[in-house]
Amino acid sequence: MKLLVAFIVGLIAAPLLFALAGILGWLPSDASSMPPKWEMAVGMRALDTSLEKRSDGLKNPIAANDSAALAAGMKIYGDSCASCHGNASAPSTWGTRGLYPRAPQFWQEGSDVTPVEAYAAIRDGVRYSGMGAWRDLMKQDDMWKVANFVARIQDLPPQLRQQAKR
Repeated sequence: MKLLVAFIVGLIAAPLLFALAGILGWLPSDASSMPPKWEMAVGMRALDTSLEKRSDGLKNPIAANDSAALAAGMKIYGDSCASCHGNASAPSTWGTRGLYPRAPQFWQEGSDVTPVEAYAAIRDGVRYSGMGAWRDLMKQDDMWKVANFVARIQDLPPQLRQQAKR
């Protein structure tokens, strides 16, 4: 019985102590510190699940093999996204050191999101990450172009890959 009581007290006390440490300012809050692996693992799992749910029922109006749309998405990405997410020649210094959590560097890391998941992230943003919602700043068609581009960034047609390196 004592063991059960100790276990229950531990289940309650640990989160309360963690919350208290945060309230007292004992946990780091700067954007330049490295996120611990456990935090990244939990955060990425939660984000993946959330994007799957947020994108459920969305229909991509652009064909996956539309080279013109991919080229347009690459241009918009370069103009609006590369400052945080990097470009074909280098990762973003800002996105790899100045954001918490770090912004994915799609050219270097690739992407495991589908176009509809990328669209949901672009349209609505990602809470607690610095990724803002673009729904009022970018046309829906352009968000789809960027989403298709990001989802295929490691599998681009050769002529687009060459164009990106210029």
